[in-house]
Amino acid sequence: MPDSIQIDGKEPVFAEPWQAQTFAMTMQLSRSGAFTWGDWVQVFSTEIRANPAQPGENSVAAYYRQWLTALETMLIICGLSTREEIAGMETLWRAAYINTPHGLPIALENASLDCDCDHDDHDDHDHDHHHHHHVTAMRAPVAVSPARE
Repeated sequence: MPDSIQIDGKEPVFAEPWQAQTFAMTMQLSRSGAFTWGDWVQVFSTEIRANPAQPGENSVAAYYRQWLTALETMLIICGLSTREEIAGMETLWRAAYINTPHGLPIALENASLDCDCDHDDHDDHDHDHHHHHHVTAMRAPVAVSPARE
């Protein structure tokens, strides 16, 4: 699997699939009228100024971290989501990541918010347990990458 998504063999455009998905969501929301491109540029520019690259973070990672944060801000401004909903989805995806057996695609079905274990102890990615609880609030993943099948 390539380390990044390239167009016509040129320089990498996206280092990770989530970056391409975030970019595509932003473009689609703007094209559908959820917000204007001018409003997006203003929020994104503010985010870049407020949260520059962190120590040890390369420019591509910083750019898409800023892009994602700006998109989350736009979703809140436009009333399409709330901070609580975004934080809840982040928690679900983190739990799904922790509970997905190594080598398999991460799916929300693997998330568990009622687990008694402390997930913070498993950030080393070397966990030996897997929970099989189901998320009732959302049954389908937000996006599926065919490259991960």
